[in-house]
Amino acid sequence: MRTALSATLISTAAVAALAGALRANVANDGPRTAKANVVTVTTIDYAFQAPDTVPAGRTTLRLVNKGKDFHHIWLIKLEGGHTLPELVEAAKKQGPMPKWAVDVGGPNSPMPGGENSATLELEPGKYVMVCVIPAMTDGQPHFMKGMMKEITVAPRAGVEQAGKSVAPKPDVTMTLDDYSFTTSSPITTATRTIRIANAAAQSHEVVIMKLDAGVTPEQFLRALEKPQGPPPGKILGGVTGIAKGRTVDLNADFTPGDYTLLCFVPDAKDGKPHIAHGMVKNFTVK
Repeated sequence: MRTALSATLISTAAVAALAGALRANVANDGPRTAKANVVTVTTIDYAFQAPDTVPAGRTTLRLVNKGKDFHHIWLIKLEGGHTLPELVEAAKKQGPMPKWAVDVGGPNSPMPGGENSATLELEPGKYVMVCVIPAMTDGQPHFMKGMMKEITVAPRAGVEQAGKSVAPKPDVTMTLDDYSFTTSSPITTATRTIRIANAAAQSHEVVIMKLDAGVTPEQFLRALEKPQGPPPGKILGGVTGIAKGRTVDLNADFTPGDYTLLCFVPDAKDGKPHIAHGMVKNFTVK
């Protein structure tokens, strides 16, 4: 009797183990949600404090601005073995950047003292962090003050091939084009993630401003240029320039009020910022 009972228990345990293994295999066959590696980047006037090497894959760049000026992370991938000195030389010339300098995005500037995060897929290779925002003191772009940092994105040993995992589903998808912002659904107080995708041939960015009641975007920008007390609103961040076909997920927290989306990227044809071509969108969160 004891032998029969033991055999039954062993048989039951074996069946349970087999069923568990089968369930695990079925689960592993489907796509899994990709977990992002968080990399904190601290900005000061005028430098990036960040790791020299980060692992490839889904990455959240967390920007903490400890400077008195506005700062962002404009991340550029250097393809074809090109280098930072070559990028610096290319930036001195008028017109679009060379094709080997690919805009992959990053968190746009929050207010000084604030922070902002953006999540993107990083392929192995050489990258450069730059800040192209003009300084409030003299209007000189921050990268001309030395605000650049080269980083290496290294392959992750033992990580499965891309395509076996997927990014979490966003609340809203925002498509950038020449020269518009289009959202898949209205942005509300419940919006937590916006997937920003560029469908245009040239790079575009997203700057998010929240305005005080009755204030226009023009009034807010003028107040930033010539500050006289607290500004009538604030910049919440956004996403820096991304090339065609690329996407970046923006972590968001919208409270009721009036907002404006802007793109300041210079146009590939005439060099004017895209806001001059009408790339501005006002919306209200209720």
